[in-house]
This record gives sequence, structure tokens and C-alpha cells, in this order.
Amino acid sequence: MEINQIIEKNKEKLINDVLKLVSFESVKDTAKEGKPAGEKVHAALEEALAMGKAYGFKTMNVDGHAGVIEYGEGEDYVAVLGHLDVVPVGEGWTKNPHGEVSGDRIYGRGTMDDKGPMVSALHGLVAIKESGIELSHRIRLIFGTSEETGGPDIENYLKKEKQPISGFTPDADFPAINAEMGILVIKLSKELKGRELLALEGGQAVNMVPDRTVVRFIENAEEKELSYKGVSAHGSTPHKGENAISMMLHDLKSKSFDKELKDTLSVLDYNLAMDLDGHNMGIDLHDDASGKLVLNLGKIRLENENLETYINIRYPVTFKQEDVTEKIRTIFEGEGFTFEMMAHDGPLYYPKDAAFIKKLMDVYAKETGDHSEPLAIGGGTYAKMMKNIVAFGPLLPGREDTLHQLDEYVLIEDLMTCARIYANAMIELAK
Repeated sequence: MEINQIIEKNKEKLINDVLKLVSFESVKDTAKEGKPAGEKVHAALEEALAMGKAYGFKTMNVDGHAGVIEYGEGEDYVAVLGHLDVVPVGEGWTKNPHGEVSGDRIYGRGTMDDKGPMVSALHGLVAIKESGIELSHRIRLIFGTSEETGGPDIENYLKKEKQPISGFTPDADFPAINAEMGILVIKLSKELKGRELLALEGGQAVNMVPDRTVVRFIENAEEKELSYKGVSAHGSTPHKGENAISMMLHDLKSKSFDKELKDTLSVLDYNLAMDLDGHNMGIDLHDDASGKLVLNLGKIRLENENLETYINIRYPVTFKQEDVTEKIRTIFEGEGFTFEMMAHDGPLYYPKDAAFIKKLMDVYAKETGDHSEPLAIGGGTYAKMMKNIVAFGPLLPGREDTLHQLDEYVLIEDLMTCARIYANAMIELAK
């Protein structure tokens, strides 16, 4: 039986496997022995490995940081690298965030990012196994546990296991992505002792557009509380959301606070909330390989009279981090803020004609009829963690992007398309 026929035969199993994994609320929590991303993520990891074992594959738990499902023989291997951890569910879902089939869709946190696509890859591997196709290299599905929080999962995996010779991560868009921007996470903090601001909390993760902010303050001797509702989106595409922190800053700067507090709020509003490309700070960088810089104001909180603001920046691949950070540091330190670099993930770039990228592009074009060029994105993926890995799907052109949003879903038809593409891509890379 041919690969695509086997995948079609196993369609109901694929749907059920997605629902099983999505049922786990695998958000990172307190680390424990052998469970570095916490109990919830570890439970999802154990379920994924149990699935692999049930389909007759070799499995391996790499100290709780990652799991492996492996097929084939050979000294070298190709990798499909995905993650089991998810961002928090958030409030306001109209479907079950832990898995629900409705019409032609599967809803739930992780259906697109990244459990659904990894199940598609698993069923692609099942089809390869059942077909008996001869390969020169092993194939490994590698399940990470802390992609969303920038944890050391793949770093620890590579301390014990060697690099793959090539592969992909199903955690972005189709077709293949040959350029990923550099990513910065910066904290800007300022002490606000004795000011009218009493409490403030907004944003769940710095790489998400915040959809809710709550603030409590004193104005004209009266205590007040306000909440702001936005629309969540991935931090790499803030234009697709509505930032609740920005709404709050626009509003609060007009309140009758003392001058220092008003100035502080105005600085944040002007430099971080007024645009999405950093042009007010003079960091609106651009290159032909990857496009424009992207700025997301992701989190804000008042803790022990200290205002902390977190921003997430994606900068073009031909620039250095200093081209971005030094201007921000100068502006905010000049306004009495403390600048702190929380994380930096450098850019990734492969030429469009790299051999393994051409193989991925050929498989994609054959399955979809789409002969588009490789893409550049602002999102950071596991591709930066391993050599000769690029992001490859699962979002097909023209589809709604629900990553990190309420009512995240995947079309069942698209999961099947991914399974076919991923199966044939694994075959081409492992021949």
C-alpha cells in the first residue's frame, strides 16, 4: 500500500491521537526530579512516548527534557523536531481548550502549536514503517518540553545525542522557512514608590499579544479599578492582535497623576505602544532576506512598587543585537529605567538552494501544487537549536492563524495534508 493510502486508512487514529495529546494541559510549572518542565508537561511526554511504543517504534526519554520516537537503522539520522509544551489557555474559549471535534476542525490548545503537527509526523512515520520503504538513515521524532518558555530541553538533548544530518520542525508555516529573525526579550523596570498606581497586571507570556490588563489606582483621592480587553496573537505577528497593555497605557497617561508617574507612562506609551516596528525608538530595521523588525509589548506588572515591562523583539537576519538593544538602553536608562536583557536568540539563515531545503520544497510542491519560494519569518523555532533544520509547516497558505489564540484549531483536512507532506519529506531526507 502506498504512503498516502496508509495515512488515509489511519485517519481516525490520527484524530484520536491529537485529542489524547491536547487533553494534557502541558504548561510549564515547577521543575521536579526527572521532570524539568514540571508534572503537566511530563505527563504529555509520557503519553507521546506511549503512542510511539504502541505503533511499534523504539522510544527514549532523554532525562525528561525530550522524548524520542525512532524508526530505521543507520549511523546517522534525520529529525522532525517539535514540542509538547503549550502557552496558557487563557479566558474566553467557546470550545473545549483540551480537545473537541466540531465539524471539520479539532479545537484545543496545541492543535496547531505543536501537538497536532507532531501527531501528523508520527502518522507519516507509521506509514513509512508499514510501507517497508528502504532508507539509508534513521528517522527520529524528537519531542521537546520547553520551547514556549525558552528552556534548555534541546540543549540538554544534544549533550547526550549527536546532531541530525538534516530535518525540519513543524512549527510555523508552509513552505520551508530559510530565514528566522533574531529574537530579544528585554525587561524595563522602574521604581514607583509612593505613586498613585496600586496594582497592575497584564499579559501571560512575553511572546503573546496580551488580551487582558487590569489596573488599580488612586485618582483624585478615589480608588479605581479598570480592565482592558484585547485580542491575543503570537508575538511574531502582533498586527493580528489587539494589545490590551497598549490600550491601558493610552488611557492611563491622560489621568490626573503626579508628573513622574505620567511621564513614566508616557515614555512607555510613546516608545512601546505606538507602533509595531520600533520606529519611535529608531530601530525600524529592514533587510531583503527577512523583512522588517517586529516589536511586541508582551507583559507588564507592578510588584513591590516596581513597574516591570517586558518586550519581545524580532530583528532582521543581517543585523546584530546591538543594533537594536543599544538604542533602547539609551532611551530608557535616560528616563530612569533599568534595562535588562532576559533572553537572546540569534537569527537563522540558509540559502534557498541548500540541498535539504530543495528536497522539502519539492515534496511540498508535489503534494500541494504550490511552487512558492521559501519564507522568512519573525517567529523563532527549534530550527535554531539544531544544525540543518528549518521550519516546515503546518500552517498552509491562506489558512487562519490561531496559534496562541482563543479557540485555537486545526482543520482535519490540513492534518492529513501535513501527514502526507511530512511522510514524503522524511523519506527524501532519509534515502
